[in-house]
Amino acid sequence: MAGGRENRKRNWLTVGFGLLLAALAAVFIWYRDARVLPEPTNRPIVAQQPNYVTSNSCRACHPGNYASWHASFHRTMTQVATPSTLIPDAREVELSHAGRDYRLERKGDKFFVSERASGETEYGSPAQVVLLTGSHTLQILWTETGQGRTLTQFPFAYIIREKIWAPVTQTFLMPPETKEAYSIGAWNGACMDCHVTQGISRFVEGNRWDSKVVEFGIACEACHSEGHAHIAANRNPLRRWKLHLTNKADETIANASRMTGPEAAFTCGQCHSVWAFNGMTEKLDWNRNGRRFRPGEDSLVQRFVVQPNEKDHAQQKQFIDRTEPGFFHNRFWGDGMIRVTGREMNGVQESPCYKGGHFSCISCHEMHPAKTSQAVLHQWARNDQLAPRMDSDQACLQCHKDMTARLTRHTHHSAESSGSRCYNCHMPHTTYGLLHAMPSHQISSPNVGESLDYGRPNACNLCHLDETLSWTAEKLHDWYQQPIPHLSDDDKSIAAAVLWLVKGDAGQRALLAWGMGWEPAQKVSGQDWLYPYLVFGLLDPYAAVRYDAWKSLQTLPGFSDFKFTYTAEPDALAEAASRAYQKWWDELRRSDATFNEKTALDANGHFQQDIFNRLRRERDNRPIVLAE
Repeated sequence: MAGGRENRKRNWLTVGFGLLLAALAAVFIWYRDARVLPEPTNRPIVAQQPNYVTSNSCRACHPGNYASWHASFHRTMTQVATPSTLIPDAREVELSHAGRDYRLERKGDKFFVSERASGETEYGSPAQVVLLTGSHTLQILWTETGQGRTLTQFPFAYIIREKIWAPVTQTFLMPPETKEAYSIGAWNGACMDCHVTQGISRFVEGNRWDSKVVEFGIACEACHSEGHAHIAANRNPLRRWKLHLTNKADETIANASRMTGPEAAFTCGQCHSVWAFNGMTEKLDWNRNGRRFRPGEDSLVQRFVVQPNEKDHAQQKQFIDRTEPGFFHNRFWGDGMIRVTGREMNGVQESPCYKGGHFSCISCHEMHPAKTSQAVLHQWARNDQLAPRMDSDQACLQCHKDMTARLTRHTHHSAESSGSRCYNCHMPHTTYGLLHAMPSHQISSPNVGESLDYGRPNACNLCHLDETLSWTAEKLHDWYQQPIPHLSDDDKSIAAAVLWLVKGDAGQRALLAWGMGWEPAQKVSGQDWLYPYLVFGLLDPYAAVRYDAWKSLQTLPGFSDFKFTYTAEPDALAEAASRAYQKWWDELRRSDATFNEKTALDANGHFQQDIFNRLRRERDNRPIVLAE
């Protein structure tokens, strides 16, 4: 009996000691999590704002939606720089540009940049890399400045696909003489407008900012509005069941799928548009208090979507044109169609489908796919978050159901042809940014007159690269009774693609350099004659055009592994172009090939020098900036 009492006593002591350890552990965890860590003083911070609850509060009730958001590039649009978020290997990276040397290095879990004038032996004091932009095409680094939360840009960006560094000015379409893409404070005063959730710039004085955000990146409340009221109301299980059983809309949260077309489009268009402030009062309000627009509204409240050829906001547009003369030319074609990517709302808003009141971004895109496996979400994020089958004609046929039975009569192409794909004809690749062409997002029809008047490549000649504008005008006249406009001798005898690539402005040249690598165009127009033009593109004064010419050249037989440093000095560019041309001429050019004279090549594949030289002299050299 005594031994049993002793055992029970020992057991109780053991249990008591275990409980004491558990309690101490709980206290430690509470202290660890509850203690207030000092906020960083060298970058913008996350700070609580009224009625915002952050994405972490959404996860428990909406795990599938949270998973899809977490897999999206919206989430990673802006991130704090850490070993898990910085994509390139940052150990002892050394780069040089414009007479300066830069060293990027990791110290513990932090990253630092030092710089010096080229030729000097010692680097200056290191500056910490604190924020990152992008994780899909480019990743851009932002560093502390010593001026509070004001940021400046590391002058190099990392091109993720190629795993290479390039000067930021050469990762956008910018004139070769451009010294910097973004000045000190640009992130605080501009980039954070759309790259975070409810950011407040908070200008202080001089070049100092005290910026704060609800969340870095584009999170749940950017699209669904504040979540506090939604959580409070839905703590009641009876309310949740009633909503579930009746399928009624929950008025405590914004949901684009239950909005009108314009309301849903503005949910995306609050960022994906060229916009401007209604006036200085609204700009100051934005700076001090953040955006007042909330998803579900049919206007941007403090701002408006800039449509240059519409009659609205005339005074504001005149002010923009007066204070920034290149503003419209660098964002729009002459008829007002958007020409830079990331501003899709401008195109959607000008489309006839939108004006019917139902069409919006989510007519084709979905933010939260039904299936949330890792493989599905990976593909969805990299396919522009398109809904199922929306990368096909179904995107248009979901509304234009009658077109299914008369598709070939409408397109005058076989059903399998790329010429019978709705996107190719009605949303061609006429916008540009992030080193590639993108669909326009303004639903329109091919028209030669618009190509002549505004310089915008039409869908027919973006596919039939070896055909003239005259050929296209005749087809459109025969098929759709479009009038044939007045055409020059060049328009009648030289392929439109050649005219745009050789004499066009930098934006046109970039579209065509990319377009010559587009598989449907190569199948229709042939590949042999593209080699010399893409080699020629390797020497373009605009780095972005050189990049696209290189990537398109790599799609051609014999050049898949062609190495080319598109940011190199002129002598190195010339050497690489010469090497590429000789490879084509000596090894790949078919001896029996006959080249179409409309391509401005002679029968053997040489440039027709008199035509080629004249077109080069006629090039449109106006500076072009196409940057997001």
